[in-house]
Amino acid sequence: PFGPDQRDQETPKMDDGSSVEITLLLPFVFFNIPYRTVNNNGVVSFNVQVSQFTPEAFPLSDSRSFIAPLWADVHNGIRGDVYYRESTDPDTLERATQDIRKYFKNLPNFSATWVFIATWHQVTFYGGSQTTPVSPLSSH
Repeated sequence: PFGPDQRDQETPKMDDGSSVEITLLLPFVFFNIPYRTVNNNGVVSFNVQVSQFTPEAFPLSDSRSFIAPLWADVHNGIRGDVYYRESTDPDTLERATQDIRKYFKNLPNFSATWVFIATWHQVTFYGGSQTTPVSPLSSH
């Protein structure tokens, strides 16, 4: 579940936008560095907003650090919403634990203690419209 009923925050409705910097309950350590920020173009970026909408092959040649679950030219100002939240809810942590153990067989003892959930719900692309077909897929 996601959205206002889950107490999710929402990014601004705009092209190539981003949330404000998010101060996390627990640090998200990525390559030994704690980071924060969510971006509309389908990435969770760290310390810098990513307005670039054209995906590139990894590793990138510059110093930007981010995770790209849905890297695309997203324009939620036209259609759709981008939500995010942190959670330590036991049911959510159990689901995350089971998902990681199922899909990452090399982590049979993984146990989630915190999750960050980002959802790009029915967003369209730059140049799309209110009637542009959208994928029912939401990325978390």
